[in-house]
Amino acid sequence: MDKKRYAIALSLMSSGLWHLYAKNDPETMYNEYVPEDDKKVQEYYSQWYSKSPLEEADKIIALCGKMNITMISYWDDEYPSLLKEIAYPPAVLYVRGTLPQKMCLAIVGTRNDDLQSASIAEKLSGMLTQYDIAIVSGLAMGIDRKAHIGALKAGGSTIGVMANGIDMLYPASNRDIYTDIINSGKGCVLSEYPPKVRISKWTFVRRNRIVSGLSRGVIVIKAGEKSGALITAQYAIEQNRELFVCPGHSFDEGYKGCYKLLKEGAHPVFNEKDIIEILDVDKEFRQPTLFDGIQYKQVISNTNFAAYEDDDIIRTLKHGSMDVDSLIRAVGKSSGEVLEKLTTMELEGVIVRLGNIISLNK
Repeated sequence: MDKKRYAIALSLMSSGLWHLYAKNDPETMYNEYVPEDDKKVQEYYSQWYSKSPLEEADKIIALCGKMNITMISYWDDEYPSLLKEIAYPPAVLYVRGTLPQKMCLAIVGTRNDDLQSASIAEKLSGMLTQYDIAIVSGLAMGIDRKAHIGALKAGGSTIGVMANGIDMLYPASNRDIYTDIINSGKGCVLSEYPPKVRISKWTFVRRNRIVSGLSRGVIVIKAGEKSGALITAQYAIEQNRELFVCPGHSFDEGYKGCYKLLKEGAHPVFNEKDIIEILDVDKEFRQPTLFDGIQYKQVISNTNFAAYEDDDIIRTLKHGSMDVDSLIRAVGKSSGEVLEKLTTMELEGVIVRLGNIISLNK
């Protein structure tokens, strides 16, 4: 556990020591390469973790234990080998579910999908999983959501990369696929951020390097001129990944980003075979297609709200919505215990979380 402790401490700091990861263990790096004045939590994390990096690492390890979150450090055997190749690999991955140990492909695109782009994302994802490929996406609305659903419907593996602490679901409307991915036994949700860390504009951008970093290639489905999917595409190019693009309709502004990528040399995609042939995937892996005719059903909680009726959290929230810190103080229990229960309640639809505000799901 010491290795993880020092890895977490490094991840909390602005150490800039990524280039040393491959040649040193985290304890050596922390003790020998980080100046004493730099052994402090970086500013963005300090609103949640304000003590020394090692003290906060101990707190995070305890929280993860209570929340059933697996921690995988850069120095662990389970850490994805492709992710080690990128310029700024995360020192730690926080994981819920089962991290697939197989080839990965990313599917990304606009949040403003239409019927055609949504259908393409869902079907292409499902077909690719039949070649024993795991589908990676960002657990956002639109194309991301459809990519995850396609893999789930086909009985395949998928990885949802989050831009905030893994205990905080964003967007909340994706609770169904968040739960199904974790419970599938074949996929996971993961984040480089420890529990409690909230989303921001820059965490979305940083998340994209992990989406491409985990993957042999990135597939862009419907991306406008300013789509965030183009950031992932740029990371793919920098990381020497294959870049695939679905052409879309001519003169459709919603595909303007796709046209740009195609002009710059991305591979056009008309079916899954265009991808399989370029990646030289062993076609023996192909399984009977499970996709056609399967309908995806959203998770409906089987938890009776009355089961929580006497819980201190529920009694407190009946007086109105509260921010997390105020709720912890009002309940009078440890933060780890309250956060663990809040996560369970959110997944079961008992409460809703909007940013840092918790409310009953009435």
